[in-house]
Amino acid sequence: MKLSIKLFIEGDREYVLGPGRVELLRATDSLGSLLKAAQHMGMSYRWAWGRLRDAEKALGVELLTQEGPAARGKAKVLSEEGRQLLRWYGEMEEKIAAVAAKGLTNCPEFLRHLDAEPEVNVKPGQRKRKKSLI
Repeated sequence: MKLSIKLFIEGDREYVLGPGRVELLRATDSLGSLLKAAQHMGMSYRWAWGRLRDAEKALGVELLTQEGPAARGKAKVLSEEGRQLLRWYGEMEEKIAAVAAKGLTNCPEFLRHLDAEPEVNVKPGQRKRKKSLI
């Protein structure tokens, strides 16, 4: 067993950003486009773009931009704000995991069998991905 922690940014009535949208942004960055990321993750482009557009509206920044001159048909890639968000989110994951690991040192005896390295934003049965999805 492992201690698992999920990191979300929430609005008043909805999730703005969490593990799924962050995974989509990371895949967009590593694969070079939102279309490739959506295909890689087994979701429609329209659904993926809708989730990220909702996050953009709530955050008030563009997380994606069009590659090259703004024209129809250009690939959607991570914006500078999107990269800043991923860097910050990754740092938060590391800090939260470190705090959780410290907390495991004095947990009740019946929890001593938990792995010493908590996982942040990992689905059950999924291995923690380091920097890249590829």
